[in-house]
Amino acid sequence: MITVAVAVGVAGVLLLLAAAALRRRRAAAAPLPPVDPETLRAEIAQELARSGGVAAIKRYRQRTGASLAEAKAAVDRISRGPGDHRPT
Repeated sequence: MITVAVAVGVAGVLLLLAAAALRRRRAAAAPLPPVDPETLRAEIAQELARSGGVAAIKRYRQRTGASLAEAKAAVDRISRGPGDHRPT
């Protein structure tokens, strides 16, 4: 009797984990809306001023789907301003 209860509990946990993984996969596969570069630049500069670099990188990734390295490089470029063309 206890074995059946444990088996049902384990099966329930596995189903919950599988459902969560499917939700994440579906959300990641959803296409992102197009982003206007100037609007994005202004939004990221505002986030830099308000919350700092980590929050700005997170926002950039959410808006563009970029990798962590791509987002960090882009936020670094934005933080340096439009006149600074040093390589990242």
